[in-house]
Amino acid sequence: MTTWTKETGDFDFLDGHFDVRHRTLNKVFVGSDDWQEYDGTCSARTHFDGAISIDEMQFPTKGSYGMSVRLFDPVEKQWTIYWISSTSMEVQPPVKGGWKDGSCWLVGEEVLDGKPILVSYSWSDITDTTAHWEQSFSDDGGETWEVNWTMDFTRRDTEPPQVDIPKPTSDFDFLVGEWDMANERRKPALGEPAEWYEVPSKMKVYSYFDGAISFDEGWFPTEGFRGATLRLFHPETKTWSIHWINSLRGRLETPVIGSFGADGLGVFEGPDEWEGQPIDVRFLWTPGADQAAWEQSFSTDGGQTWLPNWKMTHTRTA
Repeated sequence: MTTWTKETGDFDFLDGHFDVRHRTLNKVFVGSDDWQEYDGTCSARTHFDGAISIDEMQFPTKGSYGMSVRLFDPVEKQWTIYWISSTSMEVQPPVKGGWKDGSCWLVGEEVLDGKPILVSYSWSDITDTTAHWEQSFSDDGGETWEVNWTMDFTRRDTEPPQVDIPKPTSDFDFLVGEWDMANERRKPALGEPAEWYEVPSKMKVYSYFDGAISFDEGWFPTEGFRGATLRLFHPETKTWSIHWINSLRGRLETPVIGSFGADGLGVFEGPDEWEGQPIDVRFLWTPGADQAAWEQSFSTDGGQTWLPNWKMTHTRTA
């Protein structure tokens, strides 16, 4: 039985609900002082004992959502933050960095109007009820920075109302809640000889963007790690991208992509690597209100044949 040690509490201050005052620069890199101001809300929670922080931003006047997914790398001791907007449903290139003396500074690469730039996030002025965030761009390799988006957070006591926009999907709504899971795992995942062993676990699942994002946190006390899954729905293609997160690595893994068919079965596939060998991965989901099932398989021949190596049977507890 593994005893979990809290790695970090850097973003614990953000747990809960906030009113947010936004200021965005209308034009960047032109020396503009023309700012747009508007109000929004934020609801955030942590997972992996603080090593994952997720928030859902709501923009009522724009009819959209935003999300930050923050992952702590337990080896590098730094944070990676990914931004997702409901207008694109794509995971944007991350920023990376950490905290020092009560402030946080993270930097990453982006492309703006076809040109590479640097983007930074910073957190400061943290109290029990308030916080300040800024985004800046640099087009000279970090020599100078221009602030183009600020957020001022003020804690609120109640959960904010949902943005009134059409619901995009209900595919993974069945999974919201708490589950006991009976796991069967193959060791090794590929190769012979192999044996199957049983693993007990639990899982709690959340829904964001009114169903377009599904997130779960799983506890595997005998395996020495925790697992999380981030699922993103793409409304144009009607497909899902599903990323696995292992607490030992603290990053978004290569996604599998797919959808639910007319038979109700979810099939999701994508390329990956196992012990230095290129493989394909397939997830199969069988939905159910109180019982559900998931199966992972690997293929070494481009999807011609599949070898199952992990099976979960879910039983709802809440």
